[in-house]
Amino acid sequence: MTPNPIRRRLAALALAGAALAAPALAATPAGAADAPLSGKVPVEVGDNYFKPIDVTVTAGSKVTWTNKGKILHSVKADKGKPFAPKTLAVKKKYTVTFKKPGTYGYYCTFHGAPGSGQHGTITVVAATPTTTTTSTP
Repeated sequence: MTPNPIRRRLAALALAGAALAAPALAATPAGAADAPLSGKVPVEVGDNYFKPIDVTVTAGSKVTWTNKGKILHSVKADKGKPFAPKTLAVKKKYTVTFKKPGTYGYYCTFHGAPGSGQHGTITVVAATPTTTTTSTP
């Protein structure tokens, strides 16, 4: 039985793809995607989306939403005290400092609702204290 040339090409392409992907996968530290962000954290507001949808930050971090869409949007807290203006015009930004650990859901009042449509979540974790070690000779 003669090998199928199409299958041979597909197998070669699969091997080449695996070879190209291996270094990128090896370069990503385990848990890097799960590590909380700190400092200034951007969230892109687009037409019918937030990017990223879910963000984990350390307490004291500043999250900035920037409207990069072509239409008006909003960033409204699912519950509790509002943390954004009523509307976010095109090319405008809004920044909130999240001081207390907790989960803060939000959505666009024009294109979403709590937990559906254009929505997102900010998860705030306690900042881990840094330790300094000193040695004496």
